[in-house]
Amino acid sequence: MNEVGSLQIGHTFIKENDFKIDCEVVNDWHVEVPFSHRHFFYAFYWIHEGSGKHIIDFEEYEIKPDRIFFIRPEQVHFLHEEDRMKYSALQFTEDFMTPYPETIQKSSMAVFKDIDREEKERIAILFNQIYAEAVSGLPNSNAIIQSEINTLLLELERISLPTSNVSPIPELLNKYKDMIDKNFIRERQVQSYAAQLGISSNYLNVLTRKHLGKSALNMINDRVILEIKRLLLRTDYDISEIAYKLGFNELSYFSRFFKRNTGMTPIEFRRSMNEMYQR
Repeated sequence: MNEVGSLQIGHTFIKENDFKIDCEVVNDWHVEVPFSHRHFFYAFYWIHEGSGKHIIDFEEYEIKPDRIFFIRPEQVHFLHEEDRMKYSALQFTEDFMTPYPETIQKSSMAVFKDIDREEKERIAILFNQIYAEAVSGLPNSNAIIQSEINTLLLELERISLPTSNVSPIPELLNKYKDMIDKNFIRERQVQSYAAQLGISSNYLNVLTRKHLGKSALNMINDRVILEIKRLLLRTDYDISEIAYKLGFNELSYFSRFFKRNTGMTPIEFRRSMNEMYQR
């Protein structure tokens, strides 16, 4: 399997930068490597030309012009182009955006956004301003870049908002998702999360089914399954190590849990990923 661990900006194992912007690049391994991996940083990929598939946390998305992808730290992803692909990339760490912690932590931007002509003009201005500041060498450049990235995040979040009458996800559910992300290894009881949120587990289930189409327990299980899949891509971990890392006391239960939720055993999933990334 052509897989590596988490990478820093520049796609190396050594942290050298907290911010990087590249405009209209083609097949540059210092911007994006052509195999499955995960980042220690946030990244925007604005596709200008080309086609293919972008695999993000095991979901496939079409690569096409004027589609902007947003990748969060620890997400496994792989840009698989079918022909020459030109794109711009903006990469930055959470530390770099310390002056704007709420924007980055509470961002509800979708995995991708297709932008129209008017949106493209606004986004292009922001990208160009960030790039010009990055190469200017002028005083206070970082502060200005941070402000412009904050503006870009807010702009992309705004244009990602639904235009229909679909009700937005309640803030309480966003808190629930954040709590799961932080605690899913040691806490998998809906009742515990509901108590921390100050509501009943039944009401939490009503909210998750209404707004997300799944039960509150399924949300926890989905997060556990995602982490198992991510770790299965790590060729330096065997199945028993992964089970132990995620708090499963019995390997047999771990395997049953994974198969019940995916239809495959952990070994079958790892084999299928090997075949996918070697194509």
